[in-house]
Amino acid sequence: MSKYAILGLVLVGTVASLDFIGRTQSAAIKGRLVCEGKPASGVKVKLMESDNSFGPGFLDSDDKMASGKADSHGEFNLSGSTKEITGIEPYLVVFHDCKDGITPCQRVFRVNVPKSYTNSGSSAKKTYDAGVIELAGKYPGETRSCLN
Repeated sequence: MSKYAILGLVLVGTVASLDFIGRTQSAAIKGRLVCEGKPASGVKVKLMESDNSFGPGFLDSDDKMASGKADSHGEFNLSGSTKEITGIEPYLVVFHDCKDGITPCQRVFRVNVPKSYTNSGSSAKKTYDAGVIELAGKYPGETRSCLN
């Protein structure tokens, strides 16, 4: 067996064992999305967990903890859990077309969930209230996504 094959097996075994020795942690976020003051119903939202401790995409990609869509009032409420060795870093991702005209794909931005709203266990003990989020403005770090 070549040294590259052995190295590959060791790396795969290491990544697999990381999942085994991690602990389940949870977070929850709620809020209301509006576009020019009107409820932004049907907007897709995801509760994600950042896995970039070693740099983007080093061993693991970000984990989806939960996903859904804003209701007819623009309200959303997401809760989820994931298994990690270190403390989780959850964030909300919002995919929308508010004030977007005919530009292809969707506008995307993220809202970080404070660490104080995370806990050990499979269900969140408290929910971070992101408040009313106006989608018409431009957010720092905003990007576009055609695949979400």
